Amino acid sequence: MKQDDLATLSASRIAELVRNKQLSPVEVVAAAIERTEKRNPTLNSVIFTDFGAAKERAHALEARIMHGDSVGILAGVPTYMKDLFDFKPGWPSTLGGIRALSNFKPNVYSHYPARMEKADAIVLGKTNSATMGFCGITDNLLFGPTRNPFDTSRNSGGSSGGAAAVADGIVPIAEGTDGGGSIRIPAAWSCVVGFQASFGVLPAVIRPNAFGATTPFVYEGPMAREVIDIALSMNALATFDARDPHSIETSVDFVEATGRPIKGKRIGFTSNFGMFPVESGIANVVTYAVKSFELAGAHVDEVRFRIPYCPMELSDLWCRMISAGSFAAFQSLRESGVDILKDHREDLPQELLHWIDVAARMSLPELQADQIMRSIVFDEFLRIFENYDYIVAPTTACLPIKNGSDGDTVGPSEIDGIKINRRIGWAMTYFTNFTGNPCASVPAGMVNGLPVGLQIMGRRRADDDVLAACACFEQIRPWKQYYRLLEHRALARGS
Repeated sequence: MKQDDLATLSASRIAELVRNKQLSPVEVVAAAIERTEKRNPTLNSVIFTDFGAAKERAHALEARIMHGDSVGILAGVPTYMKDLFDFKPGWPSTLGGIRALSNFKPNVYSHYPARMEKADAIVLGKTNSATMGFCGITDNLLFGPTRNPFDTSRNSGGSSGGAAAVADGIVPIAEGTDGGGSIRIPAAWSCVVGFQASFGVLPAVIRPNAFGATTPFVYEGPMAREVIDIALSMNALATFDARDPHSIETSVDFVEATGRPIKGKRIGFTSNFGMFPVESGIANVVTYAVKSFELAGAHVDEVRFRIPYCPMELSDLWCRMISAGSFAAFQSLRESGVDILKDHREDLPQELLHWIDVAARMSLPELQADQIMRSIVFDEFLRIFENYDYIVAPTTACLPIKNGSDGDTVGPSEIDGIKINRRIGWAMTYFTNFTGNPCASVPAGMVNGLPVGLQIMGRRRADDDVLAACACFEQIRPWKQYYRLLEHRALARGS
């Protein structure tokens, strides 16, 4: 099979062909490596590879198949994991391009590579990230920005830059992590599907603070070109882990959920959550796209949110919460002999340093006030979900932005004259990091050749409903045609 043909195959199709001995996992991995070497230089999505180990795993898998052994549901599927709080023994972990951590190699196996390899997927390396995930954009001082495959002068979205590699056909699935939208933002800007499950469905094993992923809720999840690949990878990833105090048992067959109808479901649509300034092109595309659910028999109503805060107040709340987690991570690193905040402050964005300092000085009354503020947001979403099965909205308020050259690309400081936070204020995603609801972003269309994402949020623990809606939308408004625009894009000289 030609490399170009392999690039268009879904993960589910690759695994099926591999299991049936119609396709060699060695061939699949070789093609993914070749695509990485050819196409990544213009994207800067992949920042570390271990192709030798990947080839070894592919040969071992092929031997098992030829011997007649049973293999996993993702047999032979190539994938990349994220270079943030995701570890594999012997691999560097820079926590999003922190220069002082270039050779930091913790002897830890994180959930994503462990579960994907158990399902016989093959992890090729790691993808780029914003430093500590403190931005909805992928850029840092060590590796630089990840470029958007639809316009390489622009950013792919973040902090999970692996979405660009998925959109570009390098691999069919990549890992994202999400503390404020870092799965869904790059999915929207790079024209792929990004799925963030209900909190607890995918375990988060964090030490020394086992409860460290709750303020805000921090998730991991898959990004793929097709909804079926999201579902298949969720079947591999969703598991109970007693080391996570919030981990839950789930018996959901995520693949089966993609075939469910959504007839009779009630969808609450908002173009701005009652507060966000949204670029008109995005609002128009999403407002038109949401009508597709009516073709499937769902009922769509416009809903009015009554959140008593402006976008800047909510963004500041997010900054305080996420920076407290960053502070804890740096404290842990200090105990292992690397004091980032004392000896390597120049490796971090100034805004991150500012918010870490703010979080470190917060009093108990201030911490309580933040959780009350979060509770008010939670209750408003609870009110909407009393009458609706889904909340649908744009994923971001702006189109992909131009990359900077300083290692700290940020978004707009205002839209339509309304001041917003440059790191997260243009992303309408961090609500589920306050509430714990499942959420996905799917491609909704294009504006001036740039992708627009539609965000689908479900009730807590109704992850299967969200995937059903995603699959329904994909069937009515398929987006595969957009990937053809990338087949002949300009590549770096010598690629």
